[in-house]
Amino acid sequence: MGKESVLLLFDEKRPFWNRKLVEMAGEDPSVLDDLAAEGLLERVEKGFCLTGTGRERFGKWAAESWLESNPGAVPDDPDLEGMKLETALLFERSFRGFQGTKKITVSPDMEIFPDVPPRDLFQLRGEDLQWHFDENPRVSMIREIFPRDREPGEEGLDKVEERVDGTGTGRVPWSPHLLCVNQCDYVYYWRSRVDTDRWGLLNTDRLFLKVIKDPGSFDLEEAAMDMALFSLFLLDNRHVYLPGCFDIDVHQQSAFTWWFWATETQEEARSLASRLGTLGRDLVSPAEPTDAWTISLEALNRYDRKADSFYEFVDDLAIPVTRGGA
Repeated sequence: MGKESVLLLFDEKRPFWNRKLVEMAGEDPSVLDDLAAEGLLERVEKGFCLTGTGRERFGKWAAESWLESNPGAVPDDPDLEGMKLETALLFERSFRGFQGTKKITVSPDMEIFPDVPPRDLFQLRGEDLQWHFDENPRVSMIREIFPRDREPGEEGLDKVEERVDGTGTGRVPWSPHLLCVNQCDYVYYWRSRVDTDRWGLLNTDRLFLKVIKDPGSFDLEEAAMDMALFSLFLLDNRHVYLPGCFDIDVHQQSAFTWWFWATETQEEARSLASRLGTLGRDLVSPAEPTDAWTISLEALNRYDRKADSFYEFVDDLAIPVTRGGA
């Protein structure tokens, strides 16, 4: 069972594992060597990925275990995949879904519309950021066709998607490195459903995260591009999928949607928050209401407790960007 459980870690969203990550997942890292000796894993950089034979065995064992998982391929950037997975595992162990549920997804397959190049949505001159989000014709079209004061779920999801396609504004894939969806008081909310809740975000707080491998070269323009795409995703949910109940849940409580940039070291996180914080709330203007933060794997690894909620977790570890920087 040990070999099977370790091999089945290598799914399409988590294709790269090393000894530390396997141990963090509660498995025996020595099994990696056994699987490699059997030709099921190959050594890639400082970790392991499935071989062709390993992918075949993954499919067999997944089917026998009734798992709807696909085997992972060797990624283009194993180091980045390792950082994403480590962040997810650290998020998993660092706070509870207080009286509710918590779901963490690595590289979720999402999409956004309208199809607008992110650089078309802003202009950056030095540290002066000017947004052209609201006046973009395709953004305006989505807002006009799908006003926020509609009754949520008054149309089925298929009908809504048909209307979106009918606008001719296009769609593009979008995948943040990490999505953490947290729902407090599950018993209080579990009966609430909206047919058009495409991404399962109703009555939840959401943390979106991007790993920054080289924060020293990550500049204001790249941050603005991240915010442009994030803002399009929020536009879709506020106007199309969950009008009137995305930022305020069905019981009139605030639902938070926050963005994080994750770095390797705490000093990198502080420095990045300080640089990006020079833009203040202008950085997240088209995504409001929201907040942006940095967080480091170093701080997450040092965190020796399990916070009772994600609010406490963020307060303990995250560095504010849009609330004044580091």
